[in-house]
Amino acid sequence: MNERHYRKLLAWYPRDHRERHEDEMLGVLLAGSGPSGKETVDLLRGALRLHLRRMVGMDGGIDHRDVLAIVSLLGPIVMLAGAATVLDRLVAGSSVWRLSTAILEFPGAPVWAIWGVVAVLSLFRKRRAAAVGAWLGTPAFLAAAVLGYPLFWDSVVVTTGWMLLGVLVAVALTWSPGPARGWELVGGRRIVVLVAAVGTSVVLVMKSLGTYGVLFHPMDITTAQHGPVRMTLWALALAVLATGVVVAGGARTREGRRAALVLSVPVVVSLLMLVLPSNANLLVATAVCTAVPLVALLGSGSLPRRIRLG
Repeated sequence: MNERHYRKLLAWYPRDHRERHEDEMLGVLLAGSGPSGKETVDLLRGALRLHLRRMVGMDGGIDHRDVLAIVSLLGPIVMLAGAATVLDRLVAGSSVWRLSTAILEFPGAPVWAIWGVVAVLSLFRKRRAAAVGAWLGTPAFLAAAVLGYPLFWDSVVVTTGWMLLGVLVAVALTWSPGPARGWELVGGRRIVVLVAAVGTSVVLVMKSLGTYGVLFHPMDITTAQHGPVRMTLWALALAVLATGVVVAGGARTREGRRAALVLSVPVVVSLLMLVLPSNANLLVATAVCTAVPLVALLGSGSLPRRIRLG
């Protein structure tokens, strides 16, 4: 009877913790004087404390090199979802001439071409070459904004999520075991799932708003402008992308869940744009869209607090 009671309490502890320590803990508990209210509270408090420590990565049980390895493999694929805006314009061109004109009028196209190359290099485990491409592709967003848009900060805010993820992918490719280790942790099937999720998400975005970033348009105004059907498709696009990274990253492992949080940065930024006030300063909006995801990633233990070189 006592054993059953204790096992129910120990069930609140994380599974891997139980696999390593349940028999030992159970033995100590059964050797005591029997269940008591104080003992029950202590066990539940210990379980809660362990879960909280794990949420913020304070128990030392997260291998951040593996987290970054997964990001280095899957991140470039997720980045390609951001090309939906370019594809939306290119598809609108019904002729070769209009297609060429769209490319010239939209200097962001070469940026996404760079990330396409990075994705291929990452899949072929060419870590160093992919890292060089990622470090080139991230600041290229700023260059494209300077060349192609009269309102520089407007375009920068819209692409904040992709720039931030681009930096994280570049860091992962530079200071992690790289895509080769990512393959070991993820496997080919999950990569196929992610590719399908990214493709589906892009199609949904093109059928709805044509972009993931919605700048300074609260939900009610955006819905009024685009209609509930298109807004539903846009929200579904975000949900499909988020689900894809969770499944591909490997939701059963702590490293996989942390990697999924990193890869979900563009989704988080897209949602942040819906709650930003319409009169917010562009610099403030950019800072918020950058700082909030970074604080969340550091606070959850998804990113290492410091990078160890060598």
